Amino acid sequence: MVIEQPTVSRKTPLDGRLEISESTAAQLAPLGDTFAVRTAHGSGEARLHAMTCTCAKSERTGPHVHHFVESDVLRALEPGSRVRIELDGARPGSLAIL
Repeated sequence: MVIEQPTVSRKTPLDGRLEISESTAAQLAPLGDTFAVRTAHGSGEARLHAMTCTCAKSERTGPHVHHFVESDVLRALEPGSRVRIELDGARPGSLAIL
């Protein structure tokens, strides 16, 4: 089941974080503190990460939260590419980012 189709940030190869929407973070929360993740480049463990942001947008709208899937295997994703985030039907309780 496809949950979201984000574009990979230029920062993802540096920090291993793929930004996701708040609704996607809520859908993935039941996977637990850590969960399996699979990409075209490999598989590993991932976790959800949230951080309060003070970017330029916050000057207009106030502080807000950014949500991420964080894993070292995400460092291999190509910046600017569009990926599909889906629950991995072959491995219940895990995530596929392809």
